[in-house]
Amino acid sequence: MEHTRSVLDAMRKCRHAGILLLTLSMIAPTAAQTNGVTFLGNVNQPYGLSPDQTSFSSCWGWTSPDGHEYAFLSTYTGMAIYDMSFDPPEEIHFVSGPASRFCYREIKTFKHYGYIVYDSPTMGEYTGIQIIDLSYLPDSVGLIKTFLYPNALAPTNVSISHSVTLADGYLYCNGSTRWSPGGTVIFDLHPDPTTPTFVGTYEPAYIHDSYVHNNILYGAAIFKSQGGGLFVADVSDKSNPVQLGVIEYDGSGTHNVWVTPDGRYAFTTDEIGTTTHNMKVWDLDSLPKSVKVAEWGVNPLSSIHNVYGRGNYIYAAYYKEGMRVVDIHDPTMPVEVGFYDSYTPAPDPVGSPYAGCWGVYPYFPSGRWIGSDMQTGLYVFTFDGLKPRSRPRLLEPADSSVLSSLRFAWTSAADQSEDPHSYEVHISGTGFDTTIASLDTSIDLSGIGLPEGTFQWYVTTHDEYSDVNSLDTLCFTYVRPVGVEDREHTPTRYSLLQNFPNPFNPLTTILFSLAEPMTVTLKLYSILGIEVATMLDRVSLQAGRQHLVFDAGGLPSGTYFYRMVTPTYVETKRMVLQK
Repeated sequence: MEHTRSVLDAMRKCRHAGILLLTLSMIAPTAAQTNGVTFLGNVNQPYGLSPDQTSFSSCWGWTSPDGHEYAFLSTYTGMAIYDMSFDPPEEIHFVSGPASRFCYREIKTFKHYGYIVYDSPTMGEYTGIQIIDLSYLPDSVGLIKTFLYPNALAPTNVSISHSVTLADGYLYCNGSTRWSPGGTVIFDLHPDPTTPTFVGTYEPAYIHDSYVHNNILYGAAIFKSQGGGLFVADVSDKSNPVQLGVIEYDGSGTHNVWVTPDGRYAFTTDEIGTTTHNMKVWDLDSLPKSVKVAEWGVNPLSSIHNVYGRGNYIYAAYYKEGMRVVDIHDPTMPVEVGFYDSYTPAPDPVGSPYAGCWGVYPYFPSGRWIGSDMQTGLYVFTFDGLKPRSRPRLLEPADSSVLSSLRFAWTSAADQSEDPHSYEVHISGTGFDTTIASLDTSIDLSGIGLPEGTFQWYVTTHDEYSDVNSLDTLCFTYVRPVGVEDREHTPTRYSLLQNFPNPFNPLTTILFSLAEPMTVTLKLYSILGIEVATMLDRVSLQAGRQHLVFDAGGLPSGTYFYRMVTPTYVETKRMVLQK
């Protein structure tokens, strides 16, 4: 271990030659605990000081399919990558980039790719979005390209962006001021994540940061002079976003936003403006009206920077007040349950509110979370309320089974109520390859049209920021029952199964079962509950398993809900169209 660290130190010194600060400070893990937060360690490797005397800005993370965790730390001169399997984390790679005057640099990930944006280049360098390949970590990381759309000479491009958002395979570049007025520029990462395709913009004002969930964009417009506040838009059709409402309030300086998984509450932070620089909670059911249901803060004289939620807790980057955790089991009554203050008040390196904790990342499956301090680097913690996830083990069918029914089961990754996630069942073999989503740890896929043959299967635990595979991949051989078709079995109950494939483009199959003959209505709704298609309308069907192939060729990409209604049974499920 000592030899490894000495080699890494030597590599760092060679790589950062010409930078005055070359010290490496690693604080060994301790048992220090503040309320429910346990401090594990800090890594402080300065990469030079920006003009405002800071070295670091945001942090983020990525988990490989095998569960290996990595941390990213934005620095004055580029992006540092840390291996979280070391204790404390060990820097293993560094992606150089244009020096940013205020360390404005940020990264988000999609699959095994990272997308780095930056703002305010010190030397006027406008190189655009850096796309890096993470698939070979920990051995190497590759800079695939720098992406400018359309090019550096065009009057509008994405050579600089203040922040970046990734959701459902779409890249949202926020605050792209060379694309006036600096709203959000949207790119599609399908089918090739290394070649983003421009699809549209949302530009009601300068969007400093955004959050996208279920094809709803929540844009934090920091400047009141431009009609600031929280802008909410339906981006199901990325080429034509539809504004749903604006939350405006006196003295706003809306900097950042996160929304509960059910879309009911939004949490915003105010970094500037005349309003108190705290966290505000908004009831989104009241749109287009603005109804504030709570506020939270620890010091009215301090500024809060960013908040991110996981499960029933908010993790806050609170500048000079450090890293804090807030219980939102009841979003209308936020309560602090833990904190760690990384800020050293004297000597004050900045003499302004903007020092201390810049960012947090609470999404590692291991239950660890990280924070970044503008002066002292990367911090690692655990929190009592954030339990580690388990990588599922496959239970049924057993490896090398020969079967004629298609029931799949696996172990749970975590408590859904405290740590929301979903599962994806991957089945592949000769002439067949599909992925089927499930919220449960078992699923019946009888009737999916699986041909006879040998297949392999595994399960992925999925949330909006990570995909981790099950511990095992198993094989099975499927043999159709002699003389019996799947749909001829008469079920003893009603059920609506998950469509497959899902996501899909543009064809998908919907399966359902009827215990007795009856009329069936099957309709499709947008994320906002607007009916967009009727697939069956009071059609009389016999008892048994039924299937319907739906063609969504005329619909835009997005999340939809399909609903089956019978005289005695109603059920709704979610599907995702990705074109």
